[in-house]
Amino acid sequence: MELQNRVAVVTGSGRGIGRAIAFELAREGARVVVAEFAEYGREAAEELQASGADAVYLRVDVSDARSVKAMVERVRDIYGGIDVLVNNAGIRPTCPFPAMTLADWNRVLAVNLTGAFNCCAAVTPLMVERGWGRVVNISSLAAQRGSTGGHSHYAAAKAGIVGLSRSLARELAPHGITVNVVAPGWIDTQGWGGQLDGRRGEYASQVPVGRLGQPQDVAFVVAFLVSDRASYLTGVTLPVNGGLFIC
Repeated sequence: MELQNRVAVVTGSGRGIGRAIAFELAREGARVVVAEFAEYGREAAEELQASGADAVYLRVDVSDARSVKAMVERVRDIYGGIDVLVNNAGIRPTCPFPAMTLADWNRVLAVNLTGAFNCCAAVTPLMVERGWGRVVNISSLAAQRGSTGGHSHYAAAKAGIVGLSRSLARELAPHGITVNVVAPGWIDTQGWGGQLDGRRGEYASQVPVGRLGQPQDVAFVVAFLVSDRASYLTGVTLPVNGGLFIC
């Protein structure tokens, strides 16, 4: 298995894309930390354990640097270090820009962008100590082509993820650490908030490959990026969108 005994922290991994990533990394042999704010993270970790995986649930608020630091220290106590970090935690509230307040803006950036910074700041020093590490930051199709329908704060945060990742890729490469981005398109998850109900065929018809993405489609790409097979890839953004945006 590609990730045998590697320790992987996946934020926002209680459901959806994050959950699929956690399960895929576990299948590849990783010891998985389900780092999740919501209680359903515990359920995901218990299901992983039931499947035979070495997994633990740790509650964390990625927007709070102290919470992230405490989580990382706990992982270090349990596993001794961290090899893989997947920054997936995010929120996507709908708010048309004319109605958007500074508080609305700050809340989304605090979780989606500052959250990734907090986790990278706490985890990458441990990777530097080991001389090996993999960071994958989850961005979005919205960062590449803009967002309509009240998600400009989300698009801005996810675009910031790309700039942060490219910079970290350059700085951390001499330490054996790669930093890459995955930008999912229309993935069939709870994040749509019911918008897909009764309309999956309509949305799928707009995707060149003819279907909506599944969380596993993203998980496969992340598993590759954190493996030794991707050791010569850093600073890249891989679009997992079925051809909705081709760059």
